[in-house]
Amino acid sequence: MLSEKTYTIGDVSQQTGVASVTLRAWERRYGLIKPQRTAKGHRVYNQGNIQDIQHILSWLNRGVAISKVATLLASGKSYAAADPVAEQWLVEQNKLLSSITELNKHGVNQMLDRLNKSVPFTTLCEYVYHPLQVTLVQRWQLQPLGYQLEQQLWQQSWQRQMLIMTLRTEKQKPQGHCYLASLDLDGTSLGYYLLHSLLLQSGLRVNAFGKVEDLAGLTRLHNNAEWPLIVYADQRLEQTAFKPLAKLGTLWKDDIICLGLASDIHHEQLTSLGIACVGGHSSNAWQSAAMKTWLEKTKR
Repeated sequence: MLSEKTYTIGDVSQQTGVASVTLRAWERRYGLIKPQRTAKGHRVYNQGNIQDIQHILSWLNRGVAISKVATLLASGKSYAAADPVAEQWLVEQNKLLSSITELNKHGVNQMLDRLNKSVPFTTLCEYVYHPLQVTLVQRWQLQPLGYQLEQQLWQQSWQRQMLIMTLRTEKQKPQGHCYLASLDLDGTSLGYYLLHSLLLQSGLRVNAFGKVEDLAGLTRLHNNAEWPLIVYADQRLEQTAFKPLAKLGTLWKDDIICLGLASDIHHEQLTSLGIACVGGHSSNAWQSAAMKTWLEKTKR
């Protein structure tokens, strides 16, 4: 009789899109999946575990709180029969919003730690972080007293998340390598942090550069290591940026991609330079065909 095929935690993360840290949290904290262990204590997953993960994702994408998924799985209730509970995401948004407006940095950090460990990041982007950012931008446009403190707190909290995720990724076997350069000079956008997080959560080693003014200087990266490059910008680019971008396109050829709102604004110009570009939010761009093609290049 043939032995059952098993998969490492890295294999399962790649197949399902769920970060290794989240898979561990689902096992330890919530008891949602029960992988076997090798003689050396390493987790191994079977096809049944992978099916369970897909079921969990289906519930989460309906807005079910992770703490309630175990009961629903045990009940055998079908997704079609379940009541919509997308208001759970509104609860998470409002909790974060309250902590930000109260300038409660510890509260924001605690919430981001919990969410980013427990829920797949693409789900969080779509249902929590992007909608929350729309609310925050609308609030900050009114310039309430101390709004710049809120902006700094939000940005610092995401800088902390980047450090945590980077250190965690450094401990794991890399799934690939890439460069990430932000051209936003007015301050790093949430979209950049979310994209950086998605790259790290997928197991990539990311060599990231923020607020790049000297675009021509990025050519040095190609001499250092021929890793694929993401150029990110959430604002209109100066016309002087396109000459060095053309040089980058010549060097990286099919290994460069431009993401962020600048891709919507300058789509024709970027395409004429031979640079693939995907606009919209980071989570939408992440699931695009162009991005999936680019991600394959990071594994070389």
